[in-house]
Amino acid sequence: MRNKLAIFGFLVGIAIVIFLAVVPIKDEVSPGGTSSNTPLPSMSPPMPSPSASPIPPTSMGIVDEIVTNLEWGNIAFDTPKKMQFEEPKIIELLLSSTKSVQELQSSLKSQEQIESARIQISNRMEADLSGQGFKIEALVPQEQAVYRGKTTQWKWEVTPTKDGNQNLYLTLSAIINVSNEKVPLVIRTFDKTIKVDVSVGQQISTFVSGNLEWLWASILVPICPFIWKWYKKKRDKNQPPNNPGAAD
Repeated sequence: MRNKLAIFGFLVGIAIVIFLAVVPIKDEVSPGGTSSNTPLPSMSPPMPSPSASPIPPTSMGIVDEIVTNLEWGNIAFDTPKKMQFEEPKIIELLLSSTKSVQELQSSLKSQEQIESARIQISNRMEADLSGQGFKIEALVPQEQAVYRGKTTQWKWEVTPTKDGNQNLYLTLSAIINVSNEKVPLVIRTFDKTIKVDVSVGQQISTFVSGNLEWLWASILVPICPFIWKWYKKKRDKNQPPNNPGAAD
């Protein structure tokens, strides 16, 4: 009997050992409801995953895009080959996005010598006329708004101040928006050589005004005595002679 009990107890012990080895022991649950062996989750917010930020376009890239989107228009302007010294002349420039070159040319008041071209334009354009041998006065604002319903006109009064061949420069610029700033973009520059003639009367007048001191010292002063003698002799000749034999 004792042998059977011993065998039975031995078998029960082996079964308990096998059961503990096969079935995992549950984690001890803490009073707060979480396992004592399980680490608490972190309360810090998750880190955002890095994302590639858009690369801003370069300044030249912005200008390239603006130039690509510019519209086209036609221009016509006066280009006199000759001008008279110190005589003013009106130079006119016309610009349109809808009219043809022929229409603009026929609209110019002066038909002596005309040049035309097709250029890129914006809604704000600037025209500048310059030349060292000229006095130039702008008769209208050099920067003007441009729109399809009207021909834009520039006018200058140009007076030559030097004789000979003189250069006159016409520069056309589009006013564009770059980084929220209005800046001029030079579209095209025209360079014209004008021959300035001087008349004989203008040459004499210019020579006298420029050499007045020399003329006074070299010519007028030396001949003053001769002029005085001539004047005195003529005066004495015109006076009546004295009559000494006349009665009292």
